Amino acid sequence: MANRPLFPPARQSRAARAALVCALAASTLCSAVAQAAEPAASAPTVNLQNASNTDLPGAPSRVRIDQSLGVHAIKVRDGTVVLDSAVLLKTYVYAYSRQPLNYSGILTANTEMIDPPKPVQATAREQQQIDSMIAFAKAHPKLQIDVDDIALDSYVPAGKYYPIDNRLFIHGAGYYFDNSPYHYTYDHPEAFRHLQCTDAAAMKTINDAIANYVHFHMRIFATVLGADAKTQTLHLRVDEVQLKDDLGNVLIDQKA
Repeated sequence: MANRPLFPPARQSRAARAALVCALAASTLCSAVAQAAEPAASAPTVNLQNASNTDLPGAPSRVRIDQSLGVHAIKVRDGTVVLDSAVLLKTYVYAYSRQPLNYSGILTANTEMIDPPKPVQATAREQQQIDSMIAFAKAHPKLQIDVDDIALDSYVPAGKYYPIDNRLFIHGAGYYFDNSPYHYTYDHPEAFRHLQCTDAAAMKTINDAIANYVHFHMRIFATVLGADAKTQTLHLRVDEVQLKDDLGNVLIDQKA
């Protein structure tokens, strides 16, 4: 059966037709306004924290996949390289391990949950940039790693320290920037799970923060001990740890 009109043609007066047009126009306008009021759909986010059983170097919301290439992209503070990207981590693994250089492995950002990512083929220029980064890494074994969302437990008066009750400083635990096999570990960092503190002013600031569930920032200073080609692991020795507040003030500075 054919669709019937809203009103039989013989009974559609000029006034009725005008009313119908106005109603349709108003409906269209309301629909457009409603669509404009809706927030734009955001791109799907990747929950890197649930992607593996190991910890990431910072809060999952702050982890970003940085594919910057070239020595100019490497951040250096006081002669110490800031380890802050998957590409740089992979570069260091190849710099300190005996294995054939996999340019595609360095360039391919692995943020997939199940399916492997499509390999990225390196151009001649990108190969030169990676080569220069590896040479730079070999000459700079001193690293800095910035970590956010550090929670401390209450002060232990008997030992005069704040315990860190998480997986940050566990021997052999792997830390990633993406879902690729490349990761870094700390060699026997257990001493840094107890942050020594006797400064009254720092203790007051830390105690107040703990009481209000405020987390801290941390800067880790480490030295490259080597790398394992079989497991794609960069081995680091922790030399120093700085606990900081939101303003960047150092509250605890503990050395090995």
